[in-house]
Amino acid sequence: MIQISDKFYDKAFKLQSIKHFESLCFNCGIFIEFDHFINSELVDDGGTTYHMDIAFADKRGFIAIVEFQSSVVTEDDVDRFMKYAVLTHLREGKNVHIYVISTVEEHDRVIRRKWNLFNEFTIYIKSLKSIDGNKTLNRIKQRIKNNEVNNEDIADLETVIFMKSEKSVVELLWEIATLVNSIENIDGNELYDLKMFLEMYVRKFVEDEYEAQKLMELIEMKKDLYHRTVDTIMSRGEAKIINNLLENGFTLDEICAMVNLEKNYVLNLLK
Repeated sequence: MIQISDKFYDKAFKLQSIKHFESLCFNCGIFIEFDHFINSELVDDGGTTYHMDIAFADKRGFIAIVEFQSSVVTEDDVDRFMKYAVLTHLREGKNVHIYVISTVEEHDRVIRRKWNLFNEFTIYIKSLKSIDGNKTLNRIKQRIKNNEVNNEDIADLETVIFMKSEKSVVELLWEIATLVNSIENIDGNELYDLKMFLEMYVRKFVEDEYEAQKLMELIEMKKDLYHRTVDTIMSRGEAKIINNLLENGFTLDEICAMVNLEKNYVLNLLK
């Protein structure tokens, strides 16, 4: 089974999360009134380019930046976020709010730093680990039973392995994969994306090869509307992620190095 690097996983997670970012924000207690996306690329006076994960205009008159973080926020991160806020404020002429959705922080927290003599800069860190994963799964089970699955439930299924739970990641993956296979009222593309997410988690977190293979078989079975084999699902899933990485500025050589694949194999995926 092809293993994925941390860099590849982090980028793929961010790109996939963007699809349901409004629902993910809601689930994390970030209440937004989305208007439109703004350019997420910033350039400072020295010509250095920065890439925010998500930046958009809120209908209440400010700019919101949402960052996804798979490590504890450090002072270097705070400096980077402050730079994002300053450059965005100068470009857009509006106040800036920054939210960090974290998969590793134990609790929600707020970081405040002086911006200048009169203004304070605030970063709102929202921890997925502060959400009760067991309650979330029980709620989703009931909604599946009632044929009421919505975008918030899909976002939860994609992130519940990071929530607070006494179960192991592997146990959660078995439960999530079983739940996904029981969803009746789901679009085929949505189902495909969910399965690709689960397969990425298996490659990232499941060390036992036999258990990983059994999980892959469960993910692939029953509700794959395209009737793909595991190998076909993964090759098309890899192609989708690789295309997104190319669109986000990674070179083909960088992507090959990230995922430890030969360039010819990657080129064949993209055909």
